[in-house]
Amino acid sequence: MITDTTVRNQVAEEWASIKMLCRGSHRSSIVGGGFGAVYMNETPPESFYNLPLVLAYAILDEVLSALIAQGVFACRDWKLGSKMVASKTKLAWQNYLLVDSGKTARNELAHRATLVERAHCLQFIEAIEVELRAWGVI
Repeated sequence: MITDTTVRNQVAEEWASIKMLCRGSHRSSIVGGGFGAVYMNETPPESFYNLPLVLAYAILDEVLSALIAQGVFACRDWKLGSKMVASKTKLAWQNYLLVDSGKTARNELAHRATLVERAHCLQFIEAIEVELRAWGVI
């Protein structure tokens, strides 16, 4: 749906970074050798998933801004929530309510430092991915 291939490629690259951050384990290695070898698995803490949550909503905002610039829908306000509402009649949202719920959680995180549980972070990120795929962005 985004006609500018540079923007579309940038969004795809940014989304790939989010997917990498959402993996359960980021690094593993074996230290030492023989009987003294130690296997190390670095797994992020539960609160870590709030970072890709914020980034996912930043990408959603970026995509909606690109679609406004293309004339797909109009919105005079710069806020993500306003862009989402303005897009409802022009975009085929798969689960608007879930993405909107995640936006509320993201706002609580960004404005009140209210952390979102890992499972909810991943659920909201997945919901955004479903939208981006449905719109042909990624």
